[in-house]
Amino acid sequence: MSRTRKILTPLAMTVAAGTLAATGAVPAVAAVPAPAGAAPAASVVGCASLTSNANGRAQVKNICAKTINATVSVDWAWDPGCKSIGAGRSVTFSWDSTYGRAEYAYEC
Repeated sequence: MSRTRKILTPLAMTVAAGTLAATGAVPAVAAVPAPAGAAPAASVVGCASLTSNANGRAQVKNICAKTINATVSVDWAWDPGCKSIGAGRSVTFSWDSTYGRAEYAYEC
């Protein structure tokens, strides 16, 4: 079953991305699940890198040589407001801890 899951998950994501592209809604990032037993890597979308993550608090680092605006994705309905982050600098985002942890950081 695990072999089937490893094959079907990327296929399902490809089909979903194709469907979104056909409707004109292209996702900013397509998350691929890590293999079982693998440690999750830092989540990066563009120049925004999620470097610290806890319930209600996350730190985002700008890994590029330009100033960016970024935030974190907490859930499908709500994300903290965008903040300006200078080149090589980090910013901390806070929210109600009942919303859980950030999923990834992204530019906005």
